[in-house]
Amino acid sequence: QQGLGCSGCVLLSQMTTGKPATITSAYKEDGELKGVKMSLKMDVKKNKGLVLEKEEINPEGTGVRVKLHFKEVSYSLSEQGAYEYIRRTMIGNPHAQITFTDPTGKKYVFKRASKVIPPLPKEILPHPKGVTADDLIFMAKHTDKRRFRSLLTSSLSRMSTKKVKELEKLTNIDFNKRPRDMTWEEAEEIVEAFKRMDFMAPPTKGLIPIGKDQIEKGMKEILNPEFVAATTRRPLTYRGGVPFIIEAAVAYGGKAGRLVGEQRKTEIMRFANRVPLTFDQGSCALTEGVRTLDWKRYGIRDFENAPLTIFINIVSTNVPYLSTGKQSIAPEPEILQEVRQATMQVARKLQKHIRAKKAAKEEAKRARVFETYIPIIMREAAILAEKEKPDYKPLLQKVTRKAKAELLGEPDDE
Repeated sequence: QQGLGCSGCVLLSQMTTGKPATITSAYKEDGELKGVKMSLKMDVKKNKGLVLEKEEINPEGTGVRVKLHFKEVSYSLSEQGAYEYIRRTMIGNPHAQITFTDPTGKKYVFKRASKVIPPLPKEILPHPKGVTADDLIFMAKHTDKRRFRSLLTSSLSRMSTKKVKELEKLTNIDFNKRPRDMTWEEAEEIVEAFKRMDFMAPPTKGLIPIGKDQIEKGMKEILNPEFVAATTRRPLTYRGGVPFIIEAAVAYGGKAGRLVGEQRKTEIMRFANRVPLTFDQGSCALTEGVRTLDWKRYGIRDFENAPLTIFINIVSTNVPYLSTGKQSIAPEPEILQEVRQATMQVARKLQKHIRAKKAAKEEAKRARVFETYIPIIMREAAILAEKEKPDYKPLLQKVTRKAKAELLGEPDDE
């Protein structure tokens, strides 16, 4: 559902220059390096690729390279620019390594932060609670099943023969007829019946999150923050049957936040299945879930002007985009709530870090005061008592330790 945008780039290149795309693919087969180089164009009417030339090559290593030519394209360093897109891609994909040369010839090398390759997702069938009438019509037109009941049990998860019989009692539809004969009204009736039925939760084996440790590695590599914390939440469902996972992270200090002039301001990085969403931020549910938090509770007094990067990734087999542009997420209640919960989870860890940092500063300030006056007090007291001046350092450590415990709201062990 969400790719790298290669097909769109090939089409834009073809529309602006008329030149074909050159694709080089190198791979290993039985331990031997092999490669293929080809040029292709898009057949717009059939929405298929047309291979114009193809030849075998002797590659030096494995990988895929796509070479395209464009006209009327502007390059910028804004949030919607190529550099920022790659920077965010590296955070969501810490196992990757990308070399980028900008139009001025400057070369950027984004090194991989992790050697852990994510596993391939396993295909899962749609859940009855998550399908629409349009989905059912599409299935009916593209199936080789002869009966509609067979289509349901083979194309939907958690849809057993017993559930089909239950569905028959709730509708006035002949489930023995050909799927191609199903009408839109019948599809809508089935969807409404699904809402009144109980199903097991959908399988989650098709969801492959980035993972807490991997997100933290990616953020440390790109942002070099003084503090980072991430979380991967447990799988949930929206619309009753579409599985999803929310991942969240915060990075504070260092290169976190977007640089505006000489000041760093808060930035929200949104992802869908590891892919950065760089447009339509204001209308996105991920943004809404983050901004509706009271950040002052977590030690961020001025949310807009903090050296803070907030990372949110939604993992799903069916991401609820607001439009065909696939740049913003629909405000499904379950997703909004989970974004808030995930963000609060990492924000609490940030709060603890900020409090500890503040306590350390206060402790140092108090220590300087005590270091100035305690030696004088000890000396004068020793003179009055006609005794030798005692070692004041243990007392100083005890006083400053107690002060730090009070600042953090923690009990003093002594």
